[in-house]
Amino acid sequence: MHYHAVLPILGFDEIREFDLEPIDETFFRLKNREADHPAFVLIHPATVRDDYVFDLPEQAAEKLGLQREEDALVLNIMIVGTPLEESFINFLAPLVFNTANGKMGQVVLDSAQYPDYGVAEPLKKYLEKRQKDAS
Repeated sequence: MHYHAVLPILGFDEIREFDLEPIDETFFRLKNREADHPAFVLIHPATVRDDYVFDLPEQAAEKLGLQREEDALVLNIMIVGTPLEESFINFLAPLVFNTANGKMGQVVLDSAQYPDYGVAEPLKKYLEKRQKDAS
């Protein structure tokens, strides 16, 4: 689906048009609509953590035009490593998509309010936790 960035991705402020493509139920690809790069790999946070919740700042909700919670899709940028377990996830600056109107943006959370969310958390940490919880 095509999205217009009303809250730009940090470091990529000039890029406003993106295509979001599902890879599977867990991973997505966010591509610059106007050029071959950048492209981001995104992960659905619920697949790795049960405790990932935050309050969307009112100003961000207004810019995104979010009126209903069910219209929000929250994904996180992932730095893909080889093997996949060596990847890192940015939980402190999620991407929020309004699936109803095609607006999206990156929301930077207050690290003091969300001390358990980092900008480069190892995927391995969450995979090991899930494995431990399953045993």
